[in-house]
Amino acid sequence: MSGYLQSLSYFFRLPFHIQWRTCLVHLPRFVPLSILHLTSPEGPQPFIVALPSRKNTTIPLYVFVPPAPVVLEREDGARIPVENGEWKVPVVLDFHGGGFIMGSPLEQAPYAAMMARELGAVVISVSYRIGPFHQFPAAIHDAEDVLSAILDTDEVSKASKVLRNEIQRYFGMTVEEAQKKKKAHALNDIQRITLDPSRLAISGFSAGGNIALNMAVWVPPCPQLFSPPATTTGMGSHTTRTTRGPSAADTFSPLLPPVRAPTVLDDISQPWPSILPPEKAQPRLLPLLLFYPSLDARLLPHERPMKDMPSALNPDDKKPQQTRMPGLFSIMGPTYLPKKLRAHPRASPGLVDPGNVQKNAAILLVLPEKDTLAVQSDVWVDKMNTSGWNGPVRFGDGRDNDWNGREGNAPAPSGTNGGMEVWHAPDCQHGWTQFPVTILGKHEKEERRKVFERTLDFVKGNWKKSLPTEAVGNTRQELRPFDIPPVQAGEGASSGVGAASS
Repeated sequence: MSGYLQSLSYFFRLPFHIQWRTCLVHLPRFVPLSILHLTSPEGPQPFIVALPSRKNTTIPLYVFVPPAPVVLEREDGARIPVENGEWKVPVVLDFHGGGFIMGSPLEQAPYAAMMARELGAVVISVSYRIGPFHQFPAAIHDAEDVLSAILDTDEVSKASKVLRNEIQRYFGMTVEEAQKKKKAHALNDIQRITLDPSRLAISGFSAGGNIALNMAVWVPPCPQLFSPPATTTGMGSHTTRTTRGPSAADTFSPLLPPVRAPTVLDDISQPWPSILPPEKAQPRLLPLLLFYPSLDARLLPHERPMKDMPSALNPDDKKPQQTRMPGLFSIMGPTYLPKKLRAHPRASPGLVDPGNVQKNAAILLVLPEKDTLAVQSDVWVDKMNTSGWNGPVRFGDGRDNDWNGREGNAPAPSGTNGGMEVWHAPDCQHGWTQFPVTILGKHEKEERRKVFERTLDFVKGNWKKSLPTEAVGNTRQELRPFDIPPVQAGEGASSGVGAASS
């Protein structure tokens, strides 16, 4: 109760222009689950698990259990998913968008239900902590805690036990209800459902794509993140160096109540590794599904370099940029991510050295044409390609021999990593895959169908592949201190993405 009162007190100390926007954007989190019978009628419908997390907090998870087993092929042939009454289900871990200040797993329901049906996978959509009631890196901590519970097959942690017990309980209720109605059901001969983290996929949309990528990167020490800028005066032996400490606006909000103690940045002088198992221990490819992710948070959305089309589609676009006024995400974004922390590699995972990305990750990067994130996405693609992360590129603009997911110009990954496939979506808006289908135009509906069809094939194809052992090596390279690249005017994507991508 005291935590609730502290949060209420904190809310009323916020500026009014933040208060009313907070009320507005947090409303979707209170929409009842029953709405999904309208927005996602095909099902399955989710149930909610309150997962125990660090420092006595809980994380709401929207869990979608597949209606029936799906046979997924492996390199050695088809695999029966049910043996001796035990159903070993793959897992898809999903993160919604919303610029870290809004959004809900409810908007993910059509996508999550589709993945559960077509892959026979348990889909876990995370309702992670957002601003202004929480600050960076709260969402990353929540994602790590959920991923840790999924990977803990021995049920050492309380979170792992709760997650698996709740899924088994729900599964048992589903089977019991079917038996009471005397229905022939595909699950009747199954006694136990077990999560199989060796077949894991991680997906995220916009800000959720930022979190998904974060799960697969190792972050080096960041000693210069809080190093105050120095100025030099005088000449020769009389030179004097003075430093300026960070301003109050650069650091955490002094208004945050003590109950927000879990939202504390880890020691920046220490490396921050991924909690995924080493590639040598788990060489099977990990599909990493990044839908228009936020990669570089150093600029707010209205400050981003902006072009109508990614340079890959229209490199000769010379139209001048128009000045933009701060919008919702520019105003609300700093309540989650303070200015001083925007360059942190967990806030801006696109700044991380590609060598620190989990090598068994197989990346599918989806980029809509009409997106303020397009410019920085272009540069990240170039950076990854230069470091050996290669794969097919789909342009979708009618050019000859274009990759369509099955045929066309499709260079294979290098073999030293899982590779990266880029899927451009011409004439589509940021977030179009999550908009209600009823408001999409004919072209956007078709693009949505194509990209989701490709997503399913991508996951199925990579779950039956493993990274060659010789490509993994024995040890991970030493994590050298992180060097924050400068933000330079006119340098497009390296100038980055705003703190509050939607």
